[in-house]
Amino acid sequence: MENGIYVSINYKAALKIEEGFKNHEFRNYIPKQDFKKLYVYVTKPSCKLKYILEIDDIIYFPNKIAENGDGNYEFNNGEKKKYAYHISKVYKLEYPISLKELKEKYKFMPPQSFVYKNRYLSLTEYLEKAKKTLIWENKKII
Repeated sequence: MENGIYVSINYKAALKIEEGFKNHEFRNYIPKQDFKKLYVYVTKPSCKLKYILEIDDIIYFPNKIAENGDGNYEFNNGEKKKYAYHISKVYKLEYPISLKELKEKYKFMPPQSFVYKNRYLSLTEYLEKAKKTLIWENKKII
């Protein structure tokens, strides 16, 4: 099982990711442990753990990224966060998990920045086996 982190992403940004308009997740940090997956909790009004994103490259500003994506132009101009996580695959859970269930069953708290997957080992194991649909796959632009 690959390393991963849990993150919270706001509702509008999550929709843009699902629709393929947003192909990078921008953050001001890189966790110390390597990771290839983002387990995505979507904030209000959704309040559900809904997606699993696979990432390949992490681009450090002032390095540039392709401008065909929501926020990419701003990142290249230094107006966004310091790091761009390139999303290579987006999976949507067939049965997203509500915050109520996450708290009761897994003692999950939506992360302010990130949490390593090992904090919620039983949840991570469930998510790896859960039914999910590949929404889109983004080939690297060279």
